[in-house]
Parts: sequence; C-alpha cells; structure tokens
Amino acid sequence: MASRLGAVIANVMSVGARALGYFLWGVLRIAYRGDPRMIALFGGVIGMTGLLVWLIAG
Repeated sequence: MASRLGAVIANVMSVGARALGYFLWGVLRIAYRGDPRMIALFGGVIGMTGLLVWLIAG
C-alpha cells in the first residue's frame, strides 16, 4: 500500500513540476520577448480557469 501511495505522490509531483516549468517558460518568454501570442495564451488560460472555478463554486 505504501508503494502505491508513493507512486501517486510522485506522479502528482511530476505533473506539478511540469506545469510549473511551462508556466515559468511562458512568463520568461512574455517578459523578454513580449510575444503577443503568449500573452493571449496566458490570458485565455487564466480566464478559462477563473470561469471554471466560478462555475464549480457557484
């Protein structure tokens, strides 16, 4: 049982690390290049996340 729990924790941490890496890559790309497509992508992702939270919580 403990090894199964450890595997689940490792997978969750792996997904979290990958998400954090993509987030930091996007932020640095926006900061250094001012790429309009990345700004739109981040705006859309933030907007959709906010909408999803609002729909679930409301």
